[in-house]
Amino acid sequence: MRSPLALIATLAGSLACVDSVPADTGEATTELASSDSGSGSGSDSDSDTSEASTDEGETGEDMLPPAPTLASPAKGATDLPLETELCWELVEDPEGEALRYRVFIDDTMLSGGILDEEQGYEGPCTGPLLFAHEREYSWEVEAFELDDPSRSSARSETWTFSTIGDGLSELVFEDNFDADLGWTVGGDALTGAWIRGDPRAALDDAQRSQPGACAGGASCYFTGQNPRGLPDDADVSGGTTTLTSPAFDLDGATTASVRLQRFFYKSEAMSGPALSVELLVPNDAAPEGYDAHELELLEAATAETPANVWTPREYVACGLPMAAGSRLRLRATDMGAGILEAAIDSVSVHAHDDGGVCEVGEGGRCDAGLADPCPGELLCCSQGVINVGVYRCEAPVAGLDFDNPPATPDAPGTGALGCDAPDLIVDPTPIEPMFTDIFISDDTCELLEGCVGATGWRTVMLFTTATPNVGSADLALGIPANLPELFHYSDCHSHYHFDEYARYELRDGDALVATGHKQAFCLLDTISWAWPLELPQFDCANQGVSRGFTDFYEAGLPCQWVDVTDTPSGDYTLHITLNRPRPDHALPMLNERDYSNNAIAVPISIP
Repeated sequence: MRSPLALIATLAGSLACVDSVPADTGEATTELASSDSGSGSGSDSDSDTSEASTDEGETGEDMLPPAPTLASPAKGATDLPLETELCWELVEDPEGEALRYRVFIDDTMLSGGILDEEQGYEGPCTGPLLFAHEREYSWEVEAFELDDPSRSSARSETWTFSTIGDGLSELVFEDNFDADLGWTVGGDALTGAWIRGDPRAALDDAQRSQPGACAGGASCYFTGQNPRGLPDDADVSGGTTTLTSPAFDLDGATTASVRLQRFFYKSEAMSGPALSVELLVPNDAAPEGYDAHELELLEAATAETPANVWTPREYVACGLPMAAGSRLRLRATDMGAGILEAAIDSVSVHAHDDGGVCEVGEGGRCDAGLADPCPGELLCCSQGVINVGVYRCEAPVAGLDFDNPPATPDAPGTGALGCDAPDLIVDPTPIEPMFTDIFISDDTCELLEGCVGATGWRTVMLFTTATPNVGSADLALGIPANLPELFHYSDCHSHYHFDEYARYELRDGDALVATGHKQAFCLLDTISWAWPLELPQFDCANQGVSRGFTDFYEAGLPCQWVDVTDTPSGDYTLHITLNRPRPDHALPMLNERDYSNNAIAVPISIP
């Protein structure tokens, strides 16, 4: 197998837009500027500009291009395949200027990030792009002049489309709490009633008693806001606070599953205080008009069973009646002393046509926390691109041996057996540190995004991070709008960044000296380490890392460094860790078959 360092030489053309970094150590004084600023503008401003240009055109001024017309998929189309092209009618500039096109999905521009050789798309289609199951998307297109990308048309009309389901279940209810869908708060607790918003972090004797942020998005439900960050401010006390969902329809389903993220803190070991999750099924003969079926009950103190992190959970309603008008209810109760807090986020309810998920065997649900969660040789495997708490029993499959891959992508795997999932590792081969000085001003993106410690001249240690996928499946993310949990929009760079993909720590023995992180513009197929002639399928607009491919993040890209300005000369160790859990989260975000191979340590000398 050819070395990745030999293979990466073919990438020079695709990285031509990135400023090169001098290889000499200590002498260079290169200013690494943010090179991927966006040029897309909102519909309102575009419309105003377009109207103004019409008037100017009457006096002989250069006019802006007309707005494009969308073509396919059809407006309001449903059940589209996950891989779908977006197409539009090309337009002509009034003065014959060369045009390209920006595509917006859910009001966010598709972007190649810093690797873009040219902005936008030539048209008349993108793609195909990878979308998520059972999602509705909106999209628009605008034209812009190639010679002056700031000169753009108004956006097209907004169209929507939705994608097919996964064939296993039907989504009947979903709420990420960014909007008010009508949950009902009740109960008799004296303090700590459920509230929707952004929680304020609190510590109780060094234990996290309330999360500092929601699991994903801008809002979630939690028990009592405490603006002072004190553990006994507005915690649940003196009774029960209940949170009940809007109704959803399970009529005709064989069973149902409920997915959510939950946080629970209890300071006291005594019995009584608890968090319960219940399915309420209508029953006219019941005293309250419904039967309450318990899906989970948490009673143990956090010191005994830690639950005070965001934890993805799935509950399967095996053997329970399925009916229209069903609801979810959460009950947080504290009748005695101590601190009790709870929070939930990202709730969804899925109706299943068959009961296979409730059976023991392949395809059945399993609990990864048990010693023998599945019968025989079956493995308990997490499902999906990200960890959403869904586990099923699966037959093991072989991954890839990094030193001895199979001859072709279609050949059986040569690695160890495991779950059918991606598996990211760190390749130490291309880590060849370089040291250079960069100048940081007050408005430099790298300062605003925490990549350097201060303004002025900074000494940074640059290196390449290479992360091969040695699993049995592609890490298929698709467009950033599929997974808002994984990305944040950078106002400075005008596109999405992938959060918490890689963490860099410079250590002197056990002492932490300096830190850095991969400020990922995107995850993509840079080159295949397993089959050098294989073509990539993922890029910045349609993200992922294919089985047998490596995502290279080159030395010289913004933030691909550790700031060592205040670090004395000497010998250190660089620790690189991939996909580790975010603060206040129980699990890594990305689903992998093996997390034990996500870190390496490399000796480093600072001159």
